[in-house]
Amino acid sequence: MVVTSEQLRAARALLRLEQDEVARRARVAVVTIRRIEAADGPGRRVSAAALDGVRQVLESAGAEFIEHGVRRRQPPRPDADALYRDLKAISRDSAARLTGHAVLTDADLYDEDGLPA
Repeated sequence: MVVTSEQLRAARALLRLEQDEVARRARVAVVTIRRIEAADGPGRRVSAAALDGVRQVLESAGAEFIEHGVRRRQPPRPDADALYRDLKAISRDSAARLTGHAVLTDADLYDEDGLPA
Protein backbone atom coordinates (compact mmCIF):
# COMPACT_ATOMS: atom_id res chain seq x y z
CA MET A 1 0.00 0.00 0.00
CA VAL A 2 1.27 3.46 -0.88
CA VAL A 3 1.26 5.80 2.10
CA THR A 4 0.28 9.41 1.41
CA SER A 5 1.73 12.56 2.93
CA GLU A 6 -1.59 13.11 4.71
CA GLN A 7 -1.36 9.68 6.34
CA LEU A 8 2.21 10.36 7.47
CA ARG A 9 1.24 13.73 8.98
CA ALA A 10 -1.78 12.13 10.65
CA ALA A 11 0.33 9.29 12.06
CA ARG A 12 2.84 11.72 13.53
CA ALA A 13 0.04 13.80 15.05
CA LEU A 14 -1.73 10.70 16.41
CA LEU A 15 1.48 9.58 18.11
CA ARG A 16 2.24 13.14 19.28
CA LEU A 17 5.71 13.07 17.78
CA GLU A 18 7.44 16.26 16.66
CA GLN A 19 9.12 16.38 13.26
CA ASP A 20 12.57 16.55 14.83
CA GLU A 21 11.89 13.43 16.92
CA VAL A 22 10.76 11.43 13.88
CA ALA A 23 13.80 12.69 11.96
CA ARG A 24 16.12 11.64 14.78
CA ARG A 25 14.61 8.18 15.04
CA ALA A 26 14.64 7.67 11.26
CA ARG A 27 18.15 9.14 10.99
CA VAL A 28 17.14 11.71 8.40
CA ALA A 29 17.17 15.50 8.35
CA VAL A 30 14.15 17.46 9.58
CA VAL A 31 13.84 18.97 6.10
CA THR A 32 13.30 15.42 4.81
CA ILE A 33 10.32 15.05 7.16
CA ARG A 34 8.97 18.38 5.89
CA ARG A 35 9.34 17.20 2.29
CA ILE A 36 7.63 13.91 3.08
CA GLU A 37 4.71 15.71 4.69
CA ALA A 38 4.41 18.31 1.91
CA ALA A 39 1.06 18.53 0.16
CA ASP A 40 2.48 17.43 -3.20
CA GLY A 41 3.30 14.00 -1.83
CA PRO A 42 6.27 12.19 -0.33
CA GLY A 43 7.56 10.41 -3.40
CA ARG A 44 8.61 13.39 -5.44
CA ARG A 45 11.64 14.75 -3.60
CA VAL A 46 12.58 12.07 -1.07
CA SER A 47 14.43 8.80 -1.53
CA ALA A 48 12.51 5.57 -1.14
CA ALA A 49 14.89 4.51 1.64
CA ALA A 50 14.19 7.68 3.65
CA LEU A 51 10.45 7.33 3.15
CA ASP A 52 10.57 3.67 4.20
CA GLY A 53 12.64 4.57 7.28
CA VAL A 54 10.12 7.19 8.39
CA ARG A 55 7.24 4.78 7.83
CA GLN A 56 9.00 2.10 9.91
CA VAL A 57 9.60 4.60 12.72
CA LEU A 58 5.92 5.56 12.80
CA GLU A 59 4.79 1.92 12.66
CA SER A 60 7.17 0.89 15.45
CA ALA A 61 5.81 3.78 17.54
CA GLY A 62 2.29 2.38 17.19
CA ALA A 63 0.80 3.70 13.94
CA GLU A 64 -1.02 1.34 11.62
CA PHE A 65 -1.54 2.54 8.07
CA ILE A 66 -4.88 1.44 6.66
CA GLU A 67 -6.63 2.16 3.38
CA HIS A 68 -7.25 5.93 3.27
CA GLY A 69 -6.16 6.52 6.85
CA VAL A 70 -4.14 5.66 9.90
CA ARG A 71 -4.99 4.36 13.35
CA ARG A 72 -3.19 3.60 16.58
CA ARG A 73 -2.32 -0.05 16.82
CA GLN A 74 -3.78 -1.64 19.94
CA PRO A 75 -1.17 -3.03 22.31
CA PRO A 76 -1.43 -6.74 22.97
CA ARG A 77 -3.52 -7.60 26.00
CA PRO A 78 -1.58 -9.19 28.82
CA ASP A 79 -2.19 -12.82 29.60
CA ALA A 80 -4.79 -12.80 32.38
CA ASP A 81 -3.35 -15.89 34.11
CA ALA A 82 0.18 -14.47 34.11
CA LEU A 83 -1.09 -11.14 35.41
CA TYR A 84 -2.99 -12.90 38.20
CA ARG A 85 0.13 -14.90 39.17
CA ASP A 86 2.23 -11.71 39.25
CA LEU A 87 -0.28 -9.86 41.42
CA LYS A 88 -0.63 -12.83 43.76
CA ALA A 89 3.18 -12.98 44.15
CA ILE A 90 3.29 -9.25 44.94
CA SER A 91 0.53 -9.73 47.53
CA ARG A 92 2.35 -12.64 49.19
CA ASP A 93 5.63 -10.69 49.25
CA SER A 94 3.90 -7.68 50.79
CA ALA A 95 2.21 -9.82 53.45
CA ALA A 96 5.53 -11.49 54.30
CA ARG A 97 7.21 -8.09 54.74
CA LEU A 98 4.45 -6.93 57.09
CA THR A 99 4.58 -10.02 59.30
CA GLY A 100 5.57 -9.03 62.82
CA HIS A 101 4.89 -5.32 62.33
CA ALA A 102 2.23 -3.50 64.31
CA VAL A 103 -0.91 -2.67 62.39
CA LEU A 104 -1.61 1.07 62.09
CA THR A 105 -4.97 2.33 63.32
CA ASP A 106 -6.78 5.62 62.82
CA ALA A 107 -5.48 6.71 66.23
CA ASP A 108 -1.92 6.32 64.91
CA LEU A 109 -2.64 8.42 61.84
CA TYR A 110 -4.99 11.17 63.12
CA ASP A 111 -5.16 13.33 66.24
CA GLU A 112 -8.29 13.83 68.37
CA ASP A 113 -9.56 16.53 65.96
CA GLY A 114 -9.37 14.20 62.98
CA LEU A 115 -6.34 15.93 61.48
CA PRO A 116 -3.25 14.08 60.27
CA ALA A 117 -0.92 13.43 63.17
